[in-house]
Order: sequence, then C-alpha cells, then structure tokens
Amino acid sequence: MLKKLSVLIILSLTGLYSLVSAQDKHFTFEPVTPKPGETVQITYDPAGTPLAGKKDIKGIVYSYNNYHWQTYDLPMQQSGNVYKASFTLDKECGLAAFKFKAGDSTDTDNEKGYAIMTIDPEHPGVNAAGAYAGWGLLRSQSRGYGVPGYYKNLAISDTAFYYWMNNEVKWHPQEASQVLAVPFAQSLYAYQKDKGVPRIDRVIAYLYKVGGEDNLMRIRQIYMGTLNRKQSADSLSDIILAKYPKGSLARLKAYRAFTSERKPDQMMIKATGFLKEFPQTTDAEFDIQNNLSYTNAYQAIILISAMKGDYSPIEKYVPDLPISALINIYYKLIQIPHDRKDLPDTKLLPYAKMLVSRMESVKNTVPADYWYLSPSEWHEQYEHFLVTSVWPTHINLLRKTENYNEALAYAERAEKSLNYKKASVNDDYAWLLNNAKQYQKLNEVLVKSIYLNQSSPEMLELLKEDYVRNNKSDQGFDKYLNTLKNPELAAKSAEEIKAMKRNDDVPDWQMTGLDGKVVKFSQLRGKTVVLDFWATWCVPCKASFPGMKLAVEHYKNDPNVAFYFVDTEERGEAYKQQVAQFIKDNDYPFHILFDNKKSGTKQNDEVYERICKAYSISGIPMKLIIAPNGKLRFLSDGYKGSATALADEIIEMVEFARKVQ
Repeated sequence: MLKKLSVLIILSLTGLYSLVSAQDKHFTFEPVTPKPGETVQITYDPAGTPLAGKKDIKGIVYSYNNYHWQTYDLPMQQSGNVYKASFTLDKECGLAAFKFKAGDSTDTDNEKGYAIMTIDPEHPGVNAAGAYAGWGLLRSQSRGYGVPGYYKNLAISDTAFYYWMNNEVKWHPQEASQVLAVPFAQSLYAYQKDKGVPRIDRVIAYLYKVGGEDNLMRIRQIYMGTLNRKQSADSLSDIILAKYPKGSLARLKAYRAFTSERKPDQMMIKATGFLKEFPQTTDAEFDIQNNLSYTNAYQAIILISAMKGDYSPIEKYVPDLPISALINIYYKLIQIPHDRKDLPDTKLLPYAKMLVSRMESVKNTVPADYWYLSPSEWHEQYEHFLVTSVWPTHINLLRKTENYNEALAYAERAEKSLNYKKASVNDDYAWLLNNAKQYQKLNEVLVKSIYLNQSSPEMLELLKEDYVRNNKSDQGFDKYLNTLKNPELAAKSAEEIKAMKRNDDVPDWQMTGLDGKVVKFSQLRGKTVVLDFWATWCVPCKASFPGMKLAVEHYKNDPNVAFYFVDTEERGEAYKQQVAQFIKDNDYPFHILFDNKKSGTKQNDEVYERICKAYSISGIPMKLIIAPNGKLRFLSDGYKGSATALADEIIEMVEFARKVQ
C-alpha cells in the first residue's frame, strides 16, 4: 500500500510539474490560472524551437470542452521576435493544448506539449471539469484517444493514464462518471489488472442503474474491449437491440449486413434499406469508433447503379455526400471514363458539375473524421484533395466541352497550389490562355513549366509560336529553349538515373509487327533498343506516349537507336485493329510489335511474361533500355506525369546505355 501511495505522490508531483512547465520561456500566458470562459493572453517565442527563423508562424488550439475535443485557429500577431495572441476559453473548457507551425515544421515543446489546464471556479484548488482527463487523453494517442499528430512518439504509462482518469472521476464524478466510463475502466484494468475488476464491476453497475442506450453501449464496450467477456457482451447486445430497435447498435448491425454482402444487387438493396431505416445522424463519434461510414452506403448505390448505366442516383444522393465520397465517385464515374474515353464528355459533364458543386458547398465545413484540423488546416487539406484528384480532370473536361471560361478559372485556382508542378494542368492552362489570347500570362506559364520540366509537346509548340510572335522568326529558338531548362534539375535526374543502372541478360524473343514483319532480338545487336510494353486498356501506358513520341523524334535520324512499342496482355479478336486505329488517330510514329500468344491461351503475353519472370516485375507500362551488347541497362515504369520529363529520362538512359560495349 505504501508503495502505491508513493507512486501516486510522484505522479501527483509530476502532474503539478506539467502544469508549471507548460509555461516556459517559449510559451507564457496570463492569467496563470485561468477559469473556463476567461480570455487568455498568450506569448510564443520561437527562438530555440523548430520554428526559429521561420516566417508565417501559425497557431492551432485543441480545446477539450465538455469532454469533447474541438479545434480552432489561433490568430497571432508578431511583436518583435515573439508572437502574441488572445484566446477566449470555452465556458466548458478543461484543457487547451497549443501547437505552433510554419510550413511543414511544428512545435509542441519537444513532445512535452504546450497546455493550459483551467481551474474550477467553485473550488480554486481543483482543476475544472475535463482538465485531468484532457491532459491524460491528449498524451494517449496510441490508446485511441488524444489529438492525431499532436505528439509523434509520446505514449504515457498505464499508471499515468490511470492517475489522470482517476483524478477526473474523483473530482468531477457527476460530469465524468458516465462519459469517461470506458477510458476509466480501460486505465484501471491496465494499471491493476484483475485487482481492478471489482471496481470496474461497480462502474458497470452504476451505468446499469443510470440506464439509457448510451450507458448500455458503454457497458458493452467494457465487456468487449476491457474485460473480454464475450458472452456478457452478446447477451447485452440482444437486450439493447430489443429495447432500442432504432438505436445505435441496430444501426451498426444494419450497416454491417450490407458491407458483408458480396452480391452487387443485394448489396445495393441492403444499402438502400440501411439509408432509409437509419438516415445519417450527427453521432459522428460512434460512427468513427465503430468504422461505420455512410460514405460506403452512398457509394455502393451510386457505383453499382452506374455499372448498369444508371447515373441518376448521383442526383438523388449528392446533397448528402461527404467530401470523401464525392472525390471517390468523381474518380470512378468521371475521371476513369473520361481518361479511357468510355463515355462522351458531354454525358459526363452534368454529373461532374453536380459533384463539384457539392464539393464547393462543403469546403468550409470540417468533416467529422477530420475534427483535429482547424478551419485553416482543413481549407489547405481540402484544396490539396481537389487539386491532386479532381481539378486536373475537371479542367480538361470543361476544356473539351468548350466551357473555356470556367476551365480557365479552375486552372488558375489549381496553379496556386500546384505552382506549375503538374504537366497535365499546365498543358490545359496554356491552351486556355492561348485560346483567350492572354499571351503575356501564357509566356509565364510556359517558361515556368519548362523550368520545372512539367510540359508537353503541345506546350513546346505554343512556346515556339510565342517565340515567333515576339521575334518574327524561329531562328535561335532551340538555343532559347535550352536556356529555360533548370540545370540543377537535369543534373539531379541524371544522378538518379545512373543509380538505376543494371547489367542483366535479356530473354531472347521474336515478335511480329503491325506491318506484318518479324523482328528478332538477335538481329538487333549493335543497336540501343527501347522496348515499351503497353496495352490499349492501360491508361498510364497511353498517357506516356506523348513523352515517348518526343524521345522517338529525338532519335529519328539515328539508325543505331531503335524503339519498339510492344502491345501485350490483350484479349479478344479485334485488338490488332484497335491498336492500328489508335496509332493512326494519334499520329504516333511508333514501330508496333504484338506480343505472342502461348498455345491454348487467349492473351498475348508470352514475351512479357518471360520478361516479368526474369526481372521479378509486374505491371505496365514498362520500358526496357537495352545496350548494344544485348544487356539490359535500365527498367522504367515509364510515366512521370510529364511528357518532357519522361522524354528526358528515356534520352538520358539511351545515352548511358549506348556507351556500354
């Protein structure tokens, strides 16, 4: 008993030290012992922290209010070498934790945390409701509590976790006993193991006495997660379902019934029934804890219907869709068919606009599963989501359907985040600017894109036109183009390519070309050979072709470099005609070879299968760069997102390979 008392005394002193050390040379506040609802004056000094010398330092507040976390931005003003802020604590705030950031760097006092624990207005010697729990939970991210990402590695001991939970229940039993029953039971069992079970049973008896579905669900969680009493949990589940047929557990059961279904038609029926019987609630905490996602229900209905050619559920459900569902549905029902040209853009456009309109309407609402982001952080995350997964396709879709002004507005918005680092957006933006005759801005976009090696053959043509427009001639254009390239980027790329070099044997092969002629590997000795394995169904394969075209044209007058584009992994009878039409439609100067079919198979992958086995690889696009001596020097997955970057990579590899004898 004396040993336990000593531990608690030490912990108590540690707790007091935490309160005092929260205010140090980097982080000070007045009043020193604030009450809930009071305004606190904060000073932050970044000297000696990871943010020393950084600009645009921002503050984030994680406030534990009435036993729930809420996240706020902290407006800060620089005053000399320090930053000052004023923050009004919530009237039910027990603890406020602060994080300071600049760009990708953050400061939480070297894992100690910057925190303010409020004082109980009625009992000055005691912390306010939520203070003890907030401090314990904040530092228990590994247990499923706290603020994601606030600490990188901190995980307090079971003893410390129990200390803070016990203090909360001890000093604020009326407020904490129900809402913290589960983490308290978890902490007690972790600290005392079986010796703590009698007290946990008293917690369970108390929850039974108070009653209500929430408390029964807490008991169930304690049975399942802490005490491992499966039979008790199952019996209680039956009671809850009978007593609350429209409650949380019934909702969870209906959700799991549809997610466990494997037949698409039945899944859609069960998902529709789930949404009808259990409309989306505001109990986001329960949903997050139980992996219950309405997103999955909406997506099941919309995507399964779309497989049958029915896009109408988009219109029905779009007002309810969260941002994660909107992005995923846009990808599957707009981006994929747009990239593959499965459906006309004119058919896709109305649904694309519906989805984007809904995305725009929720941009200022932080989703429940991103509660730990402040409004400004969510805005940054929102823009990142859309600029990486929606805007590139949407801009191109608007451009292709002649919605030029709208496309231009989205392109300008996208570039604020991308800063010309995505070739496809640069390409659309340049085309739109040229179409609008905004030549000054066009030149700026072209120059920046080429400097970052994120451009396309069409952009190079636009640059040439712009050069002629300004110089009345194309004389000196090639020299001018070379001056725009970033030598440091080229040098870095060259070093990375050298690190990829290899010296492997290449399986022998022979294949028949689109022209009907047989090409044998054995007859290509003395040449540097590029084999590009692709298929008509492979979107990234075809997306890499503009860059490959630049590389082919670079060597068009060099008889010692040979490019072969090997069509592989095709099925059906008409793929050769499809390949011929695709090459013709896009005016690609490619020497096409068709992979062989093995006897008794329907797919032409005989050579590629042997290549995969030889090098332990899989997936296309895949490019082999083979030296004149017949040895494999490089493997490249072949799509860098930029035509010019891919062309430069292939050219660099060819030049390295051809020097090997």
